Amino acid sequence: MGITPDTGTTTSSGGGPFYVKSTASGSHLLQIDGYSIAKHAPNGASLKSCPFMVGGYRWMLHLFPNGDGPASSGFISVFNGLYKYFKRGRVSLQVELSFVDEVEKQNPAHVRTRQVLELYGNYGVGYRRFIAREALENSKHLKGDRLTLRCDFIIGVR
Repeated sequence: MGITPDTGTTTSSGGGPFYVKSTASGSHLLQIDGYSIAKHAPNGASLKSCPFMVGGYRWMLHLFPNGDGPASSGFISVFNGLYKYFKRGRVSLQVELSFVDEVEKQNPAHVRTRQVLELYGNYGVGYRRFIAREALENSKHLKGDRLTLRCDFIIGVR
């Protein structure tokens, strides 16, 4: 994972421009070995990555093999969130969650096209219905019994 500082970036979150003190970018891989066992987890049960650092913050990926709630049962849910509550204002980020073999989605130019999101405190972002389990099991993304997701970030601190 690489971190590249860049200062003085102006961007927009839909509500008008704001000034970002600094930005950092990075990525993290979440590899699930033994998907055939993990897929039997009950709805709402998650697998978590080890905490990792990007942009001076500790993050964690959460993968729910059978959805994060009743409305997403039968789907893979995946979220990226701050590992610990923080009080240093807002964190603005652009994030792309993809399968490791979807290289076109991992290009920094593509990640910069994603909506700018603002996180406060202990919130996260992701997809309740990232992919249907049946679609995943019939796709090229499941390699043997291994599933690997990649999370790419561009983070700005206001």
